[in-house]
This record gives sequence, C-alpha cells and structure tokens, in this order.
Amino acid sequence: MLACFLEAPRKVIVKDVPIPKLAAGDLLVRMEASGICGTDLEKIEGVLGPGGILGHEVSGTIEKVAYNTLGYKPGDRVVAHHHVPCYQCRDCSSGNYTLCNEFKRTNIDPCGFAEYFRVPQYNVARGAVIPLPTELSFEEGAMIEPAACCIRAIRRARIQEADNILVVGLGPTGLTQIQLLHHATTGKIVGTDMIGARLRLGKKLGADETINALTEDVPAHVRRIAREGVDVAIVSTGNEKALNQAFSSVRKGGRILLFGAPSHGASYQLNVSELFTRQITLLSSYSCVEPEMEEAVRLVSEKRLELKSLTSDRFKLRDAEKAMESARTSKTAIKTIILP
Repeated sequence: MLACFLEAPRKVIVKDVPIPKLAAGDLLVRMEASGICGTDLEKIEGVLGPGGILGHEVSGTIEKVAYNTLGYKPGDRVVAHHHVPCYQCRDCSSGNYTLCNEFKRTNIDPCGFAEYFRVPQYNVARGAVIPLPTELSFEEGAMIEPAACCIRAIRRARIQEADNILVVGLGPTGLTQIQLLHHATTGKIVGTDMIGARLRLGKKLGADETINALTEDVPAHVRRIAREGVDVAIVSTGNEKALNQAFSSVRKGGRILLFGAPSHGASYQLNVSELFTRQITLLSSYSCVEPEMEEAVRLVSEKRLELKSLTSDRFKLRDAEKAMESARTSKTAIKTIILP
C-alpha cells in the first residue's frame, strides 16, 4: 500500500509499505479522506521538533476487524482519532484530558496519509473510532477532528452571551470558530487574516467584520467596532507575532486564547506589567477528545456547522508531496484534502 512519510526536514516521500497487521482489539481502516493540518506543515518544516507522524484528520471505511474487537464491522464509515487519554489519571479526572501523559503516546499506524491504517486497541477501547453518519461525506469526516478542537477551545475561552470576539487567522480552524461563535454570542465577531479568499469566506460564514492585516490597522479597526476592545481574542494561527493583534485589541479584563500551535521554542516579548494592570487572562487550548468529536459530528449533521466550503484543494495520495507544497505556499488554499 502507499503511505506518506516525513523522512527528514522538508523531505516528504510516498512509498509502498506493507499493510499493518492487526493484534487483538485492533481495527484496519481504509482511508477515504485525510486533511492536511497546519501542524503537518510545521512538522515538515521542522519547527515542531524532529520527525513526526503526518496525517491525523482522517475518515475511512473499516476494512478488517481483529478478534475481540466489539461494536464494529467491516464496511462501517468512521472517523478515527489519533491521540487518546487514559481517562483515569489525575489530569483526566480533573477534565484536563489532553494533558494526560498517555495522550501523545497514542497514534494510528503508520499514519493518516496511507491507503490503510491500523487503529490500536488502546484507542478503540476508549471510543476513538467514531461512526460517520451516511449523510456526511468522507471529506466532512476528515474535518471532524479540527472542528472538535475548535469546540474545546471555545469552551476553554468561557464565551459569554454578549462577548465581542476577535479571531486572528482565518484558516480552516479560524473559519470553523467563526461559525461556532455565531451560535455562542450575540456580540460582534471580527476575523482578521492576510489572504483575501479567507477574509471573504469568513464574512460568508458569519463574521460581522473582516480585516486585512496587511493593509489595515487591526486594533484601530477593532475599536471602531468595540470601543474598549473585544472581550475575547482567539489566536488561530501558530505565528507568535499574531499575539500582537490579540494583546492590542482585547479590552482590560479580557481573555486571549492561544489556539494555533507555535513553533518549537517560539517566544514572544510580553509586557508583563500591562498584562498585570489590565488584568488580561491568557489561556491556551490543545487538541480534543472523543466527546468533542461526537459533538462535532452532531453539529455538522444538524447543519449548525458547515465544513464543505472549507475544502479548496484535493490531491491523490500518490501526489501527497505536491499537496503539502501547495498547502504551504498557495494564496488561495484553505483546506487541502488527500484522497486515496
């Protein structure tokens, strides 16, 4: 079977490897659609540290069920979650599931950009294989995991009914957050980006205002909308410089949520005195867990969350290297999907 691997920084290769063998409790899934995440591109660039498995936004059809695997059968349409907590440790007991020591140790085999992948028994037993309703496409299924991450982030930001909110970065997750926020607040929702296609889609999907950060003064524009600044600023890009927009646009007593994954060792010159005197709360949100995946499926099924319009580009698995380069450099790409 074909699978895509990161062999060295900036060296992506598609090669033929054996189909994974199953142990008790495992599942073998035939990949139907797999999304390229911003973290995949960061892994390729080496900014998240050495190596890494590519592809984790994946949907497919169960091909084979190992013995002692209950509740699944060949032909089932599913979304597979790559990282799973133990649900028993101190962090899990306090609801901080993505801090669990086991979380990042779990993964699908060999990766999400493969014709077939194995979901290990550890993941299966903890509910990490979620049914994909027939009314949803596999491409929508591939965007369930990032949508679930957005659901978790917005909960962590403690959005109030009338909050004015700035979303910095209108990539696929920023655009998903715009939609979720539309149902969470009656306040103004403002999105900022540097790419025209994303700004236009942000307006279409529910932003009251969009601001081109290349040509406009974001904080000044924000204060024309919310005089004292926004209540919450969500930073949906991994570029640490985007924090400037958030800190300059949030009101005193406001909240900043760091959502986009910054590069390994990234730093930001923070005015701690201003953080203290303005009593700004700085939060972060990483990944998601199974209940949020299930909620994302429900929201898309109920048409309260629209993911189809986020897909801008599609590539075959054999062209995965070209797909990664396109996703990294294109000025029009929003979500790039890998197909078998």
